[in-house]
Amino acid sequence: MKLSENRKREILYVPIGNLNLDYSNPRLAGENIESTQQNVIEHIYQHEELEELAGSLALHGFLPEEPVIIVPKNSDDFSVINVENLDKYQYVVLEGNRRVSSVKLLLDSDLRRSLGIGNDFPTIQDEDVRSNLQTIPAIIYKERKNVDAYLGIRHIAGNRKWDAFAKAKYIYDKVEECTKQEDLSVPEAIEKIKHQIADRKDTIRKLYIYYKLFTIIESEIVNYQSKHIKDRFSLIQVALGMGRTTIAEYIGLKPFNSLDFSNELVDGKHLDNLKNITQWIFGLTEEDQGRVIADSRNIGKMLAPILGNPESIEYLKTYGDLAGAYELTNGEEELVRRSLKIASKSLTRAQTKIFKYKDIADVRAEIIEIESVLVQIKLLLGEEKSND
Repeated sequence: MKLSENRKREILYVPIGNLNLDYSNPRLAGENIESTQQNVIEHIYQHEELEELAGSLALHGFLPEEPVIIVPKNSDDFSVINVENLDKYQYVVLEGNRRVSSVKLLLDSDLRRSLGIGNDFPTIQDEDVRSNLQTIPAIIYKERKNVDAYLGIRHIAGNRKWDAFAKAKYIYDKVEECTKQEDLSVPEAIEKIKHQIADRKDTIRKLYIYYKLFTIIESEIVNYQSKHIKDRFSLIQVALGMGRTTIAEYIGLKPFNSLDFSNELVDGKHLDNLKNITQWIFGLTEEDQGRVIADSRNIGKMLAPILGNPESIEYLKTYGDLAGAYELTNGEEELVRRSLKIASKSLTRAQTKIFKYKDIADVRAEIIEIESVLVQIKLLLGEEKSND
């Protein structure tokens, strides 16, 4: 079918009241948004910082150079829609949900009040702008699948990218859709979508695998309490790369270019390891104190070396001490040398000022504790006799 048969050639001005926000918008990916338009606007307002965008729209109106992308709610209506009857049909906004949400908020003070939006939200001062915003420039496609290539190029490979989780969810859904509707294998579906958006870096394969791993974590590890993982989803990419990292090996994940998608991504015997990785990087819940990665750089710098040393792994599992586990990657001798050096420097610093605090009880208690530890060390070295 030719492109012209799936898209109206001209930009058409659609009444704002006929535009419906998209419940499948990747910006809402994985969120339990109740199916009302107000709920979606509320979510977008809370998460997308609309004030600056709304301020620009309130001042300049909606620019025709950036039309929204829409489809009729009923794809059968596409053939009869024309410039004279646009107001008789309802449409879903596939591209431009932030802009349409901003316009709806600007035009509807009751909506703003119901969402608890304060008076600091931009308002329209010019009636010409208000008139401009009553109809929105739009390109109308017949159905959602006709827009996939455009959205992929714009938000996956282009310069207006979604966040890490939204991109991965969008690609995963498109691959799964291809396998079911077109009877393609996963590798075939990946190749088709790669071709659609001119992906030369194997981004589609990576995003599909990252999200598929997330589905395992969500169902097997954290039992759907996963918002804290979605918010830091890019750390999965940092941890796995193309499947050639120590972390990928630890969870039994093969290099991405040799994965057999007919098998489980992570087999049963590696699920405990996946649980460990999930806890160390994300925490098993949002408040989980077991998370040890505060800086993403430490995934490669510290956690990866730890996973190459069984003693370090056991130490991290037992104590949740990333620095201590990392020290063990160089062996016990290095740990002893480093610990003694730190202790020596600390005592030397304290020595120059200790006389000022000699009568403080807890200071004297610490000194007694240090003396006791030194006695035990000397006993172990055979340099002091036991009183037993």
